[in-house]
Amino acid sequence: MLFGLETALRHLQTGTIRLWDSTFSRGEEGIPINGLVWMGTFEEMKQRIHEKITQGFRCIKLKIGAIDFNRELELLARIRNHFPAEQIELRVDANGAFTPGEAPHKLELLSQMDLHSIEQPIRAGQWQEMAQLCNESPIPIALDEELIGINRREDKIALLDTIHPRYIILKPSLHGGISGSEEWIALAEERGIGWWITSALESNIGLNAIAQWCATLHTKLPQGLGTGLLFTDNAPSPLCIEGDCLWFRSEEPEPNFTCLPGTDNGTSCETLSEIINSLTHHD
Repeated sequence: MLFGLETALRHLQTGTIRLWDSTFSRGEEGIPINGLVWMGTFEEMKQRIHEKITQGFRCIKLKIGAIDFNRELELLARIRNHFPAEQIELRVDANGAFTPGEAPHKLELLSQMDLHSIEQPIRAGQWQEMAQLCNESPIPIALDEELIGINRREDKIALLDTIHPRYIILKPSLHGGISGSEEWIALAEERGIGWWITSALESNIGLNAIAQWCATLHTKLPQGLGTGLLFTDNAPSPLCIEGDCLWFRSEEPEPNFTCLPGTDNGTSCETLSEIINSLTHHD
């Protein structure tokens, strides 16, 4: 909800779909993104991997944990047999599919595939077990679901200082909006923890806001911003994927952004700002 309110406020303040001024929103520079391969059968995933590489993606992210683990290793090995890490960066997302007991062995096997990182190898909420994995894993671990519901600054600090992940993955719609995500980024950078931004199946309106905000952060890592373009029933989008980058390509007339019913623009912005402030100030 907070991210939606922040997006609405930004639209009212700017009166345009160009929410931040950047080389991205001016159409001068794209944002590098990963090509996402969803879970499926072995043959489906093999075909999707081929499509992503053909489309020009140099960073491929695979969802794992849905089929036999040995078959998933085979898929990764097929990629590595043809494309070394210098050509194709591989990320995997386990979505908490491993148990703490089996995770070390599986991480050791996965490390033979020269992976960039693995997201959330075990389910969220097991801080001590995750901390041990982060300390011992041959693959850098990125936290994803682990961050959901951690909204107070002191709780964020406790999580990062306990687990010591290599990366965190931020979804503004799930991690306290843009303001909450910026707090995560500041705390992570103080600790030498890397990060990247992903979308979470938002509409094109939400994806546009996330992408434009992300562009202001000047990060060079590939981001996870392609998912909003999956929908067939969606709002018109100024975004498109060209090669392995997301671009802002808006030649459509600017929409007419209206105020809240019964208010003028200034009052609408003030009302939304007050609501957002009330949601972001925790006791």
